[in-house]
Amino acid sequence: MPVLKEVTCAALSMLPSFLSFFFQLLPQSFTCTPLSYSNDVPSITIGVDIHGVDVNLPLLGAGTWQYNDTLAYESVCKAFQAGYTFVDTAYGYKNQKGVGRAIRECWKGTRDELFVMTKIPGGLTAAEAQAAAEENLRDLQLEYVDHLMTHFPADWEITPSRSSREARQEEWWALENEYYSGKARSIGISHYCPQHIDDVLEVATVLPSVNQVEYHVGSGDADHVMNKCKEAGITFMSFSPLCGPCEYTSNDSLIDGELVTEISKKHNVSGAQVSLRFIVQQALANKASRDDNRSFMGSVIPKTNNIDHIRSNRDIFSFTLDPEDMERLHSAQQPAAELGDCE
Repeated sequence: MPVLKEVTCAALSMLPSFLSFFFQLLPQSFTCTPLSYSNDVPSITIGVDIHGVDVNLPLLGAGTWQYNDTLAYESVCKAFQAGYTFVDTAYGYKNQKGVGRAIRECWKGTRDELFVMTKIPGGLTAAEAQAAAEENLRDLQLEYVDHLMTHFPADWEITPSRSSREARQEEWWALENEYYSGKARSIGISHYCPQHIDDVLEVATVLPSVNQVEYHVGSGDADHVMNKCKEAGITFMSFSPLCGPCEYTSNDSLIDGELVTEISKKHNVSGAQVSLRFIVQQALANKASRDDNRSFMGSVIPKTNNIDHIRSNRDIFSFTLDPEDMERLHSAQQPAAELGDCE
């Protein structure tokens, strides 16, 4: 051990001289770029926070649905390693402690370079909503989140007293309090249908910036909400972009089914990349048609704990689907989305 220590110390003592000699060999124009998370993933503006600062949502994030704390920690750390700057979680996922640990231990950027999206359950009273939002922050160990949404237009059991117009409005007021306090930079909704959106808009002093709804190749506008979001100026954001919760045959798979595989071969990418690109390409096209960095279509948040898939999912901005590819993907009717949120 003493010999090993002496050798190690000697090697370390020579390191500065070696680095100095190495840099002398480089061209004078050579510069080192510091590690930064301001990467090549495009973003869209979904609103402004209470301080008047634009809230910019990356078009790709790491999903964590159905992961426990351990898997959420592992997958989010891998996503950060691969350059992701956006993570999606929720009170109901019961994994926010794992996500918070990943942020503390694996995130190497500054807080303002990271976008954290989370949710509180639907059907809550104002007091319950505030308590849930505070618990989110404690579990994540954050002073604020970048986006907070109500997860469903009612409680999951659709209890009459917790699924009414008045209940949705009361919970929305609670979300607005989180926004005005600076604890949420933007606020939104999930699973909301046109009539639910109208309930919120009737009383809102802060426009919902995002409505997160199931959307993917084959789903179409399952609950007829896309036009409502567009008319109201709400960003329509996909969850389950690879059809996680749906039933489908192997031919209809959005990872290796016939349609996406055929298109993927044209572009030398994977079927999953085609499915994800289908959504973000719509966002990019809409963004390009405007001059305010906004887009009607929002991000994708694929979920995986496989580092190769994480990296592959991130590489969806290096190719463009042809118009005929987009038309075929738009026309697909399988795998269908799960209906019922608007009943």
